[in-house]
Amino acid sequence: MAWTKKEQNFLKDLQSEEKLCVEKYQRAAEDACDPTLTSLFNEIEKAERHHYDVVTEMISGTVPVQKPKEPSRKKDPHAMKSTASRSEKQRDAYLLSDLLGTEKYIAGVYNTSVFEFSDPAARNALAEIQRQEQEHGKSLSEYMQANNMYC
Repeated sequence: MAWTKKEQNFLKDLQSEEKLCVEKYQRAAEDACDPTLTSLFNEIEKAERHHYDVVTEMISGTVPVQKPKEPSRKKDPHAMKSTASRSEKQRDAYLLSDLLGTEKYIAGVYNTSVFEFSDPAARNALAEIQRQEQEHGKSLSEYMQANNMYC
């Protein structure tokens, strides 16, 4: 696939953003106090790494077939209860707020890119990643709500 200069620039920006997301989730998993939150961050980091790989593949000219993933089911709030102390919860809340802002931003970038690409397969691949980014934000928000972490 030969991309327009504008499409190439979008892909490079998306690749850079996904690399940043991978790094942020890795660091957040290392810094999180609650083991449940560490697990959540590791799960999302793996998905962000996949997004990076998809965008990298697109840069090389191949549009991978994106199979829609099942939306995450709402988790049991009791299973998401933090075992961290009050001060540790504050640290975790900071990580969550930062990552939720990141997810909002990257979902918006994908939303814009969907409308900038002319190839239907590319639009579908980007739209699926955008949907997954929204799911990440939803998971972070559900954890925050289950633990009364309002920012």
